[in-house]
Amino acid sequence: MTEQSKGPPEVTRAQLLRAAAGLILKQGIHAVTLDAIAGRAGVSKAELLEHFQTKPILLDALFEDATERFAGAVAAEMAKDPDPKGRGTRAYLRVTVSAPADDDEAHVMRSLIGLMLFDPEVRELWASIWDDSREEQLSVEERESPELTFCRLAVDGLWMSDMLEHRSVSNPMREAVIRRIEALTRQ
Repeated sequence: MTEQSKGPPEVTRAQLLRAAAGLILKQGIHAVTLDAIAGRAGVSKAELLEHFQTKPILLDALFEDATERFAGAVAAEMAKDPDPKGRGTRAYLRVTVSAPADDDEAHVMRSLIGLMLFDPEVRELWASIWDDSREEQLSVEERESPELTFCRLAVDGLWMSDMLEHRSVSNPMREAVIRRIEALTRQ
């Protein structure tokens, strides 16, 4: 293996996260080892260890990175919505349903969520990251509204159905559900 020279830390970190995501896509989460990531990223294991001392730390960073990208997309969607009532929930809905379940990021998230389901420590850590990120974007009124909470839980169910590639809901029904959730955010 020919290793690349050390680059800027933020570039190397991003390169390592992409390599980990690529391994998950190609071989599954079980194939993610520090040696495999270093090899795929073209860096030495020592350089990888400067950024991520353990596999759990790297997976935490991968989950955090995905969460930050999602939060950024929600914030951008909120900025386009002139109606403040239910804005955060509508943005959450739009971003959640816009990504096809078969894209690369969805596959990586499906693997990370699978890990989260079976590891209580990971679940506790990642749930707090996810909840904090999502709640930061909602107004107090939106966080305390049972109707909008209901809508967000429905979005979560739709997302989980997509992630599990549950195909019993037809596309027309899925679109009708999305329209109904959006209408509920405006009541």
